[in-house]
Amino acid sequence: MTNASVPAQDAPREWAGPKAGDSTAELRDEDRQMAVHGFFTPAELLEFVDLADASARAAWAAHHFARPTAPRRMKRVEGEPDAGASTCWSPSPGGFTYEVQAASGTRTGRLSWTEVHIQVTERLTPVRYGVLRQAVEAEKAHAAAYTTCPLPYRTAEAWNDLFYRSWSRRSAALSLRSTAALNAIAPAAVAHPSLF
Repeated sequence: MTNASVPAQDAPREWAGPKAGDSTAELRDEDRQMAVHGFFTPAELLEFVDLADASARAAWAAHHFARPTAPRRMKRVEGEPDAGASTCWSPSPGGFTYEVQAASGTRTGRLSWTEVHIQVTERLTPVRYGVLRQAVEAEKAHAAAYTTCPLPYRTAEAWNDLFYRSWSRRSAALSLRSTAALNAIAPAAVAHPSLF
């Protein structure tokens, strides 16, 4: 999925939802799986699995949907069910509503945080949890080491050659590792091979 988050104030213009007269079908099982897979970044998944109970998950969700990037929109990519379909997550009491606008029609449904938690923890093993935690923490520490300008380097070219290229390569590798951990715990409907 391609993450194309839309600021909340722009959501009504960007995401019109079903038009009057459109029929809306229920989500399919693969839609529910894609909803959970696409909802989380690796860091958000780690936060979510670390929550103690349903009330903590509800508080986390309220904070999550209050961010300027909510509601989240994505477009399904080649190889995923209904490639090219637009999807949207929006808050609902005790969970979220997931909507898929595909060429075949609109499907919508609600997933509770309990349902999401069950789906995530079905595949959460101690090894996968450890790899996710290690990958997220390494990615966060690497991001904190970023130098935003050429200083203390003599020129922008020196900054690029001596710092940015190697930093960027390492950042991409760490991002791939944390995404692989997310995919192992909350796979897409067309699952990518698990690396561990």
